[in-house]
Amino acid sequence: MLGRNIKKYRLLSGFSMREMAGQLGVSHQTIKKYEDDTMIPNSERLIEIAKLLKVKISDLVNDYTVPTLKYNNFRKNSSLSKRKEEGLQMLIADEIAKYLEILNFADEIYTFDSKKWNFDVDNIYSLESIATKVRKLLGVSDECALDNLTDKLEDNNFLILEIDFEEKFDGFCEYVDNLAFIILSSKGYERNRFTLAHELGHLILNFKEKLDEKEIEKYCDIFASCLLMPEKAMKRELEVGQRKLLSNVSLNEILLLAKEYQVSLNAVIMRLHYLGIIDENKKRNLFILLSKYGLRTKQLKFIKEHPTRKNKITFRLEAENIISKDEAIKYLGVTTDEYFKSDFSN
Repeated sequence: MLGRNIKKYRLLSGFSMREMAGQLGVSHQTIKKYEDDTMIPNSERLIEIAKLLKVKISDLVNDYTVPTLKYNNFRKNSSLSKRKEEGLQMLIADEIAKYLEILNFADEIYTFDSKKWNFDVDNIYSLESIATKVRKLLGVSDECALDNLTDKLEDNNFLILEIDFEEKFDGFCEYVDNLAFIILSSKGYERNRFTLAHELGHLILNFKEKLDEKEIEKYCDIFASCLLMPEKAMKRELEVGQRKLLSNVSLNEILLLAKEYQVSLNAVIMRLHYLGIIDENKKRNLFILLSKYGLRTKQLKFIKEHPTRKNKITFRLEAENIISKDEAIKYLGVTTDEYFKSDFSN
């Protein structure tokens, strides 16, 4: 596991074997032997490796039973190098491994009902009604905002993790040992809400049409919009039916809707256009305004929604002396100070 950890953090740091070897003053064959576990670095070298890769020694020596993932829903990000992409996949697998170990320690039996959370999609127009069914399962009306989607999904035994990854990361989901995992960035803010709903779509939507990868992404985006911004609620907000001039929606109204429904400004505009509340010309003008005021890509950071189940289980294990404090810190991937604050969000 030491060799795998060295490789993972080397990839995440963007180093080739030769580049890392040059920094340490060794041959690239030595690095390969470290990563293949055919040579073990001594304590002095291990400290140098940890310093170079900007990790703790404990990060390098941690040992987990890593699951084999298919990565069917792993969307390649063009901004990521091949190294960092491989490192990210290894990081995801390790975080899932830690969660599985915690569940095993806690003797938690999760009965995820995959039949209940499975919806056939006949065509793109099915997504609105499916979102309504999902909101009903979550106990939320179609006439209001969906408060704390993360908490509601965790209550339904979806296992949600946040990972600390500096590059752009859109999210990932996969079934592992019949458990439904969703992985998000710890720096996502309101984008995480949409990504969470999008990844949920990947897990529960069963497409009857033959769709390519791009079309599936589009369907999952529309599902996420339908789930987070239901048609009834959005039309009620803007009094569609009485308001005849659909082109007079203001940017301030968009801002208020984004805050209430806890999504990005872009997502609100696209949803209003999809529902026919604003026309193509108004959509274009609103995006021009977003660009003018520097809001097109800016995250508003008004979302304070994070998964908590893994933390709760870990704290309970430590309180019952099933695991030590040091083990709890290892599983949560935090510092001692952060552990005692009991709040690892940014």
